[in-house]
Amino acid sequence: MTRTYSPTGCGLAPVASLTRIVGGSAAGLGEWPWQVSLWLRRREHRCGAVLVAERWLLSAAHCFDVYGDPKQWVAFLGTPFLSGADGQLERVARIYKHPFYNLYTLDYDVALLELAGPVHHGRLVRPICLPEPTPRPPDGARCVITGWGSVREGGSMARQLQKAAVRLLSEQACRRYYPVQISSRMLCAGFPQGGVDSCSGDAGGPLACREPSGRWVLTGVTSWGYGCGRPHFPGVYTRVTAVRGWITQNIQE
Repeated sequence: MTRTYSPTGCGLAPVASLTRIVGGSAAGLGEWPWQVSLWLRRREHRCGAVLVAERWLLSAAHCFDVYGDPKQWVAFLGTPFLSGADGQLERVARIYKHPFYNLYTLDYDVALLELAGPVHHGRLVRPICLPEPTPRPPDGARCVITGWGSVREGGSMARQLQKAAVRLLSEQACRRYYPVQISSRMLCAGFPQGGVDSCSGDAGGPLACREPSGRWVLTGVTSWGYGCGRPHFPGVYTRVTAVRGWITQNIQE
């Protein structure tokens, strides 16, 4: 099978280890090299993003509902620190929201960000792989979410990148928790009892699953949820396979 467009060497994170992830905990330098922090007006972190090619980031479209001018945004790569210390600073040149994005339902909640120049790849900065069209990881698969979002509902941002393991939920379970809102472009991940979840400030970040080969693949983009870590309200993510064609078409143009 021919792999969907992904850069050479994508998805390799020599430091990352699922066995070390139990709940939410701090990530180390180089552990998740595709994680990006998006800053508004160089003043504060607002959303996460994911490096998918040498000058392309993927994030959540709703991050740019109010502030849609790319000149207002910069990206920090290669650092686990919220301050951006020791990271690469890159300007955002263009923002492309998915043409079917709906700001009321958050369907197709993805946006591509083109950077002003290519990033320097290395141990600390590396793109994640895009998924094949099928099959998706099985229901119950253990995947990882990362971000600097609030460590508890209503709390402050994490000063260091956080990582947590979550389970992919079936579409039936997802619709049971959210009977009206779920579309086929969305997937749920978390635990019925809650406790582990993405939160405010994590939007646009990755839901990453590891293939048997050891490479990490971008399965979802953090989108929305009801509260943070509440029982029976798992996190909702944009399903990357549903927008893969749009991503690759824009990246390869």
